[in-house]
Amino acid sequence: MFEVAMLIIGLSVAVLVFFLIQTLKKVQTSLDAASKTLTEVQSVVHTVKGDVSEIVTSAKRIADQAESKLTAIDPLVESVRETGEVLNEVATVAHNFSSIWTDKLKQRAQTLAAKQEARKAAKEAAASLEPVPSLAIDAGHDSLRPAHSISVEGQAGNVKSSSLSWLDWMETGVKVARAITGSR
Repeated sequence: MFEVAMLIIGLSVAVLVFFLIQTLKKVQTSLDAASKTLTEVQSVVHTVKGDVSEIVTSAKRIADQAESKLTAIDPLVESVRETGEVLNEVATVAHNFSSIWTDKLKQRAQTLAAKQEARKAAKEAAASLEPVPSLAIDAGHDSLRPAHSISVEGQAGNVKSSSLSWLDWMETGVKVARAITGSR
């Protein structure tokens, strides 16, 4: 019986060793596959690491170039800003000049209109008068105050007239002339 028990133990060990070898072969195959996959992953990671390193280096170089170009453009931008300010000042001065010039032209037009009105009034006043050969105004030295009496010498002798309208027109004309010449 001892011999049979030894035989059963030996067969059991043999079967156990057989299945253990099979299991170990499968584990070895799985480990080889895992090792192969790990090697491939490492090569991909190494390649990606190199690519990422190149991208980072390239991005850094582009950023440095952009910074240097922006630094180089700063004086140009400053110059454009200053030019804009100068153009704004020129536009303001031109606007002010044109306003002043327009105002002066309006004043001249008003002055000219006043002169023309005065001339027109003087012509109308002169046209309304009857022609007389000589006229004597008894009004004082150089003033244009209306006289109390006007003597007109004609062929018929001395004639007194109470109508002073032409003298009023004359006085208005002189005032306008003085105002015009005084404003220059």
